Amino acid sequence: MAEPQTQSRSNTPGTTAPAMRRPLDEDHAPAVSSPLNPNPDAATRSRPRAPPREQREKRETLKKREATSSNTRASTPSQKSKKETVSADSPMRYSIPEPKHSDYDPPRDAIFLSREPHPLYAPDGRTELRKAQDHAWNKKGYRYTHCVADPLFRHKQFYRQSDSKPYGPRMSHEDCDRWFHFDDSASIVSQEKGWRMGRGNVVAREGRVYYEVKVLRGIPADGPKDPVDPKTGDTVPGPHIRMGWARREAPLDAPVGFDGYSYAITDARFEAQHRSRASKIYRPLPKGAKTKHMKARPPHGKPAPVEYVTDQHINEGDVIGLEIQLPSLSLHRKVVEGTYHSAVDVGDGFDVAPPSRDPLNLDKPLDIIRDRIPVPYKGNFYFEQLDYQTTKAVEAYHDRGPVPKIHPSPNHEDVSVRSLPHSHIKVYKNGKEVGIAFENILAFLPPASIPSAEAIKAGARAGFDDGMAGYFPAIALFNGGVAQVNFGPDFWCPPEEVQKQREKDTEMFGNDTAEKTIPEGRKLRAIADRYKEQIAEDVVWDLIDEVDFFSQDGGWEYKGETPQDVAGKSTPKARGFANPDENVGVEVGKRY
Repeated sequence: MAEPQTQSRSNTPGTTAPAMRRPLDEDHAPAVSSPLNPNPDAATRSRPRAPPREQREKRETLKKREATSSNTRASTPSQKSKKETVSADSPMRYSIPEPKHSDYDPPRDAIFLSREPHPLYAPDGRTELRKAQDHAWNKKGYRYTHCVADPLFRHKQFYRQSDSKPYGPRMSHEDCDRWFHFDDSASIVSQEKGWRMGRGNVVAREGRVYYEVKVLRGIPADGPKDPVDPKTGDTVPGPHIRMGWARREAPLDAPVGFDGYSYAITDARFEAQHRSRASKIYRPLPKGAKTKHMKARPPHGKPAPVEYVTDQHINEGDVIGLEIQLPSLSLHRKVVEGTYHSAVDVGDGFDVAPPSRDPLNLDKPLDIIRDRIPVPYKGNFYFEQLDYQTTKAVEAYHDRGPVPKIHPSPNHEDVSVRSLPHSHIKVYKNGKEVGIAFENILAFLPPASIPSAEAIKAGARAGFDDGMAGYFPAIALFNGGVAQVNFGPDFWCPPEEVQKQREKDTEMFGNDTAEKTIPEGRKLRAIADRYKEQIAEDVVWDLIDEVDFFSQDGGWEYKGETPQDVAGKSTPKARGFANPDENVGVEVGKRY
């Protein structure tokens, strides 16, 4: 007789015999574990449970981490990222031969020729005005500045910036139309063609800057605006003058105020001119003043009472003062970078102190990149660079249609037509303030100023500030008009504010009558003061470029170029005056 099989508690029964019932006094637990009761063993349940298993950390995808890394405070950089150094941009270097012995000589004086057959004189009858000859003029897409070879700038390919006589703030020989005639001081200018323009050699980039223009030959004080031909009795065009502020993109073969890159004051009717559209100069009135005219004014564009200047002309002998006010470069950068907010950035930027964690602004320093190649022309060397050009948005902005297509603002979607808050141009006549001609001036820092698409194909790089982007004093002449500029500091008819500022500057230190110090950016300064700063900036950035290239060449281990490197190099030609495809030089080294 076979023995009975033992009962099995396993999940897989070994026999087909049914399981026996458990006594009532035992714990009521199912024989087979289930999801609702995974541990039916009472002994096991009485034992202390093991600590719960640690949950695995859910890792986000790479794309999600990159998208949220800027907003995540707890993100800690790895040790590898801490050791990495942030690379900085550097100017481009070109393959050019070393200078000859004669290239180290100072720049030659410019050659000026008298007008033929009869010399051209200023209205005083003694000052002769002559035209520059064999000079490198700025052309569309090309900009030229004097340079000279210097043995101390070995890594910078031996060339540094220079200037020509007369030294000091004046009208630029290179940045004027080729028909301009100058006196020996380059402060009196004239030309006998149609409208032509010339710019000064100083640029305004921030703060309040002022200069004067005296009309020597223009609309006569007594008599008609335009002369009458005695033979025919018809009115013939007379000499005219316009003065204002212009950027480098403004054409030299057109008057100031022709497009969106310049702002002008006309001698006829004493009007403001921008985009070839005339407007009235106005004086702001107190809120609630009774007047016939209301004008939308910043910062909110609400109508405010104003008084328009009418029935006036600029005649011979009048002195016109032009003041431009620009916000600080730090606020300017916020506008062009798209981070400006009117509710947060309420001031002009000159009251903002540097952050305590970064007083030297090392996180985002001001960097000047000048891509220039030294080229010979008519016995002198010039730095040639591909210049800023007009953009499609600004062309649409100064389109002369009946309805404006573009309305500039600090937060416009196109950076080239963004306007600067706390900016305006004021006009003075014979030392007295007349009113405001323009407000909300267009921004100029790159990328608001960019090279053309053709220039980029030829090697120009967009987005870099070369230190000379801004607004220049500009004079436009027509049919023999003669004007004289005064860049200060000794003005013919200084404004009252300038006179008061001189008195404050002469007060002794510690005097009880001295008032609270005004930020430098809010003082009305002569543009001649800006010229001194500009020279210092040129020297500093030449030294920085030399140190940069010194590091790229290996520092003190640099032994100079080998004969194999020198072989095949040739002196480049000025592309603005020759075939652009001929011998423009080859870029060498890295782009950083």
